[in-house]
Amino acid sequence: MKMLQRVVFKINPETMKEYLEWSKGAIDYWRKRPGFKEMRAYREPGTSRVLLDIEFENFETWGKAYDDPKLKEILSQFASYTHDGKTDLWDISPVIPKPLKPL
Repeated sequence: MKMLQRVVFKINPETMKEYLEWSKGAIDYWRKRPGFKEMRAYREPGTSRVLLDIEFENFETWGKAYDDPKLKEILSQFASYTHDGKTDLWDISPVIPKPLKPL
């Protein structure tokens, strides 16, 4: 069963340049985690607000990724570049378990 971590946050305007450079390494970190499936990011037009979706194979692989001591350092750095963050965890809906396509 898939598991989705959804993070919504704002990038601090005064650290935008540093965040953009730092994020390259953070993205590489996530992509190398066992069980990582996909990452997508969206931004709210005209703002520094970001929606980040990280998909894992299941809750077990997500938990193992979060058990890595390196992640504490990454999350601390992330907090220095961002504010107003919120994280939610989601699993597959029994109503729509697969993506729907146009008829």
